[in-house]
Amino acid sequence: METAKLVVHQRDQAGKGVARRLRRAGQLPAVLYGNGTTLAIALAEKDLVHIRQSEAGENTILDFTIEGDTPESCQAILREVQIDPVSRALLHADFYRVDMSKTITVTVPLTFTNEPHNLLQSANAVLTHLWREVEVDCLPRDIPDEIVVDLTDIHPGATFKAGALVLPPGVTLI
Repeated sequence: METAKLVVHQRDQAGKGVARRLRRAGQLPAVLYGNGTTLAIALAEKDLVHIRQSEAGENTILDFTIEGDTPESCQAILREVQIDPVSRALLHADFYRVDMSKTITVTVPLTFTNEPHNLLQSANAVLTHLWREVEVDCLPRDIPDEIVVDLTDIHPGATFKAGALVLPPGVTLI
């Protein structure tokens, strides 16, 4: 599992005007919640873009260093990002504080390999993927970047059930 270090700043003010000023300055308003606490923070927008484009994507474990009145550090994962529907600009992010010894539920993408194109084409069949990701339960350090689905033995008319997925150790399908 990939980890990234991130320095964020605690913010005292909230509201639309404050959020707009932060965005104009290249910062992104965000919230860090979990373990019974909620903390308003701001981070560099480019840092969030870098995290979302990393190999692990939104399942990256983040080592937060929170600067502010009471500096602290913790681990978190990205839970949700709000994006402007017209400009596609990032508006807000939610981070979830994780305990590295407790399981969490995350969404992991599926990667399909060895699709039998020739067999399907000769049978006039089409391979339809109904799911592109699955929810799994695991410890934060065991979060897989992806789950590989091998379609070597698939034939026209066959189905592939989620229970047949080969999961890494410590990972449970939800």
